[in-house]
Amino acid sequence: MKQAVKKVRMITMGIFTLYTMGVPQITFAQAKIGDPIELKLISNIKNQPVFQLSLNNDEAAEYYIAIKDAGQNLLYSEKINGINLLRKYKLAIDESDLMDPAFGVNVEVTSAKTHKTEVYKIRTKSSLVQKIEVAKL
Repeated sequence: MKQAVKKVRMITMGIFTLYTMGVPQITFAQAKIGDPIELKLISNIKNQPVFQLSLNNDEAAEYYIAIKDAGQNLLYSEKINGINLLRKYKLAIDESDLMDPAFGVNVEVTSAKTHKTEVYKIRTKSSLVQKIEVAKL
């Protein structure tokens, strides 16, 4: 009789543990929450910054990417299509130019469907530690 009670208790504890640990971990596909466009500094290669542009779109879309300097001169442009696009850009800039207070690069991402443009400004910010700042305008 004690063995039967122990078995029932163990089975009950197992089911309870499975229920409490297993059920909350079930997730369903949800729409992505957060910024659909993200630009961030990911590394430096030979003292030149490398940025990653992530387009987190759920359906196929067309985007125009334009990279301009502080004087609004076009440095690079491209048209891209797809879902959840990821691009990496290395800025071929000398360290002396990067440290110049007048330095600035804008990355413009325009949706072909909505014609909405997101602008990110890249600039250096000097303090005790050098940082490259990416800001959404």
